[in-house]
Amino acid sequence: MPTRNEITILLVEDHQGLREMITETLERLGYQIDSFESSEAALEVWPKTSHIAILDINLPGENGLYLARKLREESPSIGVIIMTVRNQLSDKLAGYDAGGDVYLPKPVALEELDAAIQALARRIPTIQIYDLWLQSNTFKLSNRHQESLTLSSNECRLLTAFTLAPENRLEYWELAETLELNLDSDTLRSNLEKRISRLRKKLDTLFPQSKTITALRNYGYQLNLSVHII
Repeated sequence: MPTRNEITILLVEDHQGLREMITETLERLGYQIDSFESSEAALEVWPKTSHIAILDINLPGENGLYLARKLREESPSIGVIIMTVRNQLSDKLAGYDAGGDVYLPKPVALEELDAAIQALARRIPTIQIYDLWLQSNTFKLSNRHQESLTLSSNECRLLTAFTLAPENRLEYWELAETLELNLDSDTLRSNLEKRISRLRKKLDTLFPQSKTITALRNYGYQLNLSVHII
C-alpha cells in the first residue's frame, strides 16, 4: 500500500473556505492535492495522475455526479469519494451509480475522510507509484509535483519505446528503428548519443535525484525511471 505522500488526490469543492481547510489538512498529513472549485476547472487541467478524487455534488456548472462519471471514464481505477450535504437515500444511490466508491454526508470529520482515503488506497489494486507521467497526445511530461514540460515528437517516441521495452532497455538497432535512423551509418552512435542526451536533460529537470538514462556498453541504453503513458 502506498504511503500518504505517494497518494495524489483530486479535490473539487466550490466552497473556498472548506476547500482550503481540507487541502491544508490533507497536505499536512502528507497527501499531494490538486484542488479546484468546479468540474470544468478540474477537467481542463486535471493531469490524470490522481489516485483518489474527493467530490462535492453541488458544484457550479456541471455537478459532481457528472464529474464522477467523467473521471471514471478517463481513469477507471481512480477511487471516488463523494462528500455532500445531500443525505437522502436517492442521493446516495445516484452517487454510487455515478461511480462513487464512498459516500460521506457533510459535515465530515477529517479523521473519517483520512480513513476513507486509506481504505480506498488499500482496496484499489491498480494504484502504482510512477516517477513521471507522459500524455502521448500532447507530448506533455509531468512529475508527481505537477511540474511539467513538453517533449518533441521524437523524444516522445523514444521515451515511449524505453517504457514499453523489457527492463526499459533498448539496443542500438532498436533505437535506430524507433528514430528512423540509418543503422549502417558511421555516425549512428554519436547521433544516438546526442538525442539521448537531449532527452536525459529533460528527464533530469523533472526527476533530478537519479541517473535517468544510462549507457550500456556495447549494447544500448537503459531508462531508470517508471513512466506511466496516458
